[in-house]
Amino acid sequence: MQVRALNHIAVTVSDTQRSLDFYVGKLGLIQVEQHHLPMSSIDTVFGLTGASGTSTRLQVPGQPEILIDIMELSGAEGGTSVQPLGSIGSTHMAFTVEDLESVVAELRAKGVVFVSDPVTFHLTDGSATVCFMRDPDGNYVELEEVHGGGH
Repeated sequence: MQVRALNHIAVTVSDTQRSLDFYVGKLGLIQVEQHHLPMSSIDTVFGLTGASGTSTRLQVPGQPEILIDIMELSGAEGGTSVQPLGSIGSTHMAFTVEDLESVVAELRAKGVVFVSDPVTFHLTDGSATVCFMRDPDGNYVELEEVHGGGH
C-alpha cells in the first residue's frame, strides 16, 4: 500500500462560527462546504457514543488541493485541552506566508496572540522563519516564511 495524496486536515473546535472568524476572517481561508455529521455515522467512524455535529471545509486561497475541515461535535466525551506544543500527541498545521513580520503585526492588531516572536531556522537548503499562534480552541497554527530553497 502506498499513500497517494493528502486529502484533508481536520481540527475539532468548540464553536464553528468563532473558528470561522479566525480561519476565514483573520487568516483568509475560504469556506467551500458545510455539512451535518449524523450521530450514527460519527459514532461508527469515530468510535464514539451519542456524538453528532457539523463539518466545515476550508480551502487555502489559490490552492484548492489544500483542504482543512473544522469539526464541531456535540455529545462527544473527552477532554477539552490541547497537548502542549512539542509533546507526544500535539499537532499543528503550517501556512506559508510572504513577509511574516508584517503578517504577524497585522494579526496582532486583530487580537491574535502568538506563542513567540518569529524565529529563523537554517535548513540544508535556505532558511525558514516561523512562529506559532493558537486558534480560539488552543489548536496550534504555524506561519512560515521560506528564504531560498524550496520548503
